Amino acid sequence: MAAPDLESLALVQGLSCSGTQYLWNNRCCSRCPPGQKVEEDCSGESNTTCSPCEEHHFQGGWTKERYCTPHRSCNQQAGLTVHWNGNKEQDVICQCQEGTHCSNRECQTCRPHRLCGPGEGVHRAGSHENDTVCIQCPWGFFSNVSSSTARCQPWSSCKGNGIISKANGTRATDVTCGSLPHQKPRQTHLLALLPLAALLLGALLFLWHQHGKCARKRLQGHQNPPQDPPEPTENEEDCPTFPTQETPLGEQMGIQEKGKDCHLAQQEQTAPLGDSRKQNEHVGKKRGGKQKIH
Repeated sequence: MAAPDLESLALVQGLSCSGTQYLWNNRCCSRCPPGQKVEEDCSGESNTTCSPCEEHHFQGGWTKERYCTPHRSCNQQAGLTVHWNGNKEQDVICQCQEGTHCSNRECQTCRPHRLCGPGEGVHRAGSHENDTVCIQCPWGFFSNVSSSTARCQPWSSCKGNGIISKANGTRATDVTCGSLPHQKPRQTHLLALLPLAALLLGALLFLWHQHGKCARKRLQGHQNPPQDPPEPTENEEDCPTFPTQETPLGEQMGIQEKGKDCHLAQQEQTAPLGDSRKQNEHVGKKRGGKQKIH
């Protein structure tokens, strides 16, 4: 009597096939590995026949199926984009476009990330699977924009040369800085120019003084031209110079009297009115004396 085969013995005893086998016609046939599909089931004489998956299809595990699963299509209209192209063993992986996240677990569609408004900042940035998480800005920080990526920024520091804080910041506004009232941003530049301005002013004053001296000299030259020696008057022409000679006493006295008369006439022309009157009286007296002598 022939001994029963192992498969028949397993069925009689109620044993099941392993994870890489499947039951077919009371036999445990081998499953096809990932990336393949069943082409022909096993028989008493042969094992299972497998074949590779066709293009754009895949088989992710051990299978007894005679077909492979088509790759997933990433619908751009739904906000999806291809993250992984897939192969015969793995499906295509889709993900949401930048700035969006999956609307459900299956991620069939996407929705935009939440915007954190003024006074809020991003606590955890959004991803392809999760939305943005916002947080209220703490004291000393602010955010004045609506953004899905911006975090709260620290207030500006108003510490510096002549810089003071004019207004405190809030969660939505920065600190307002400004200059001290008695200082101006360009004051240092003006101070640096003062020595140069003083030097230029001194040079201009010196040139003006020299020019004034020259102008005064030229003006004095025009007002006081060189004077020619005075021309002799008619009386001077009539009064010749007589040499001293030994003459008789009467002639010598006549010559001296004539010379005195000419000298007195010259004094009358040059002397003031009062003096000329006195001289005329003096001449008259002398002439009267001469007449008495004759």
